[in-house]
Amino acid sequence: MSKNNGITEVSQVEATADPSALGLGAFALTTFVLSVGNAQLIPDEAKPAFLGLAFFYGGLAQLLAGMQDYKKNNVFGATAFSSYGAFWLSLATLTLLEAIGVINWGAHGGIAIGVFLIGFT
Repeated sequence: MSKNNGITEVSQVEATADPSALGLGAFALTTFVLSVGNAQLIPDEAKPAFLGLAFFYGGLAQLLAGMQDYKKNNVFGATAFSSYGAFWLSLATLTLLEAIGVINWGAHGGIAIGVFLIGFT
């Protein structure tokens, strides 16, 4: 609010919640579920359970949180959450394509996924 020759100017600020909480929650839960599978704490048949989270919570929700952080001029949140959202969407897509037989990694699957994971570190 400012005064200019007796006239008060009022500017309206759009009130929105901080999207970083959504981004952090999505990262934490999706990472936890994937890590439980990687630590072999669940049977191999249950490991694909992370796919739904990776597509929608870790992927889409984090990507949306990143875009909202761009809007709020939060460069770190925008970069981190958009990047991790893209990571989860990419990992889920690669996992799904392998599961349905579109991709056949063969004996080099560990190397391919390893390079992918190193690229996101």
